[in-house]
Amino acid sequence: MNSLNLWLRGICVFIWLTVCCGFIFGLTPNLTYAQTSSELPVLKVGVLKFGTINWQMDVIKHHKLDILNGFKLEVRPFASKNASAVALQSGAVDIIMTDLFWVSRQRSQGKPYVLMPTVKATGGVYTATKNTLASLFDGQQRSIGVAGGSVDKNWLLLQAYAKQQGFELSKHLKAKFAAPPLLNRFMLAGELDASINFWHYNARLEAAGMHVVLPVTTMLSTLGITTDIPLLGWVFEEQFATESAKLLKSFIHASFAAKRQLSEDPSEWDRIAHLTKAENNTVFHTLQSHYPNTLLTTFTQSEVKATQQLFEVYQGLGGHELLGQDTSFDPNIYWSEAKQIWQNQQ
Repeated sequence: MNSLNLWLRGICVFIWLTVCCGFIFGLTPNLTYAQTSSELPVLKVGVLKFGTINWQMDVIKHHKLDILNGFKLEVRPFASKNASAVALQSGAVDIIMTDLFWVSRQRSQGKPYVLMPTVKATGGVYTATKNTLASLFDGQQRSIGVAGGSVDKNWLLLQAYAKQQGFELSKHLKAKFAAPPLLNRFMLAGELDASINFWHYNARLEAAGMHVVLPVTTMLSTLGITTDIPLLGWVFEEQFATESAKLLKSFIHASFAAKRQLSEDPSEWDRIAHLTKAENNTVFHTLQSHYPNTLLTTFTQSEVKATQQLFEVYQGLGGHELLGQDTSFDPNIYWSEAKQIWQNQQ
């Protein structure tokens, strides 16, 4: 009997040690992880293939923030903004990153897309020297490169600003529209007097010693808009938000966590350095320092009001091409849950 008891105790100890070793060396959690992750709902996110949003997506996947939040992230890269928009409209993806003006145009056509804002309006007019803005309006016609086309938001904002300041922009600046990297090449070669580009290309200009002579914030405040504009964010159909509310909120939570990681942990930047495509250490550190400044920090009724003011500025400039058939501001352009979710993040 004693021998039997000893044998049973030995078996129990062996089982106990096996389980403990499994937890210590990660064997048991991996088995559980494999079983549960395969059963999680999948969220398909469309992103620009070389966009900065890929940094955030990489953080989510690397740290398994999707699994920890109860879903599985599937990132689908696209070559252009239009391609990602088509993917959303066809149902190939559930959500994309784009701006509020795309949402406005869709809503004017009866398509109920909404925006969960995450990125604010940034940038400005860059020049090779620290000249004052007046030097661009000194009587000579100068050239300015614009990355976003004739209805680029900051280009239109500059037109509104110039008008408010009493300048006739066309008499002073001749716009040249081109792709972002090409504009930077022109600037570095001295073939442009100024440029309006996307933030990560502006960061490269700063790293090369160029300067912002007219920030977006200055143009906005001069036009009476003193609150950040919630310009870009996650866009999806209202029906998807209703039917998959838990999945969507889980993704937004993971997105916030990833942005905090990038904003607060320098070691995370070392890990994703290859994704930034930085040409040198100066560019890399400039991108790192500028990134937090692109992120929206709050979203309340004040930010909604600021958006309405911006629409009023653009009505006489971009018109239907930028805003859609109905150029009046639709407050439902933003997701109904957005303000509450932002409040919970504070």
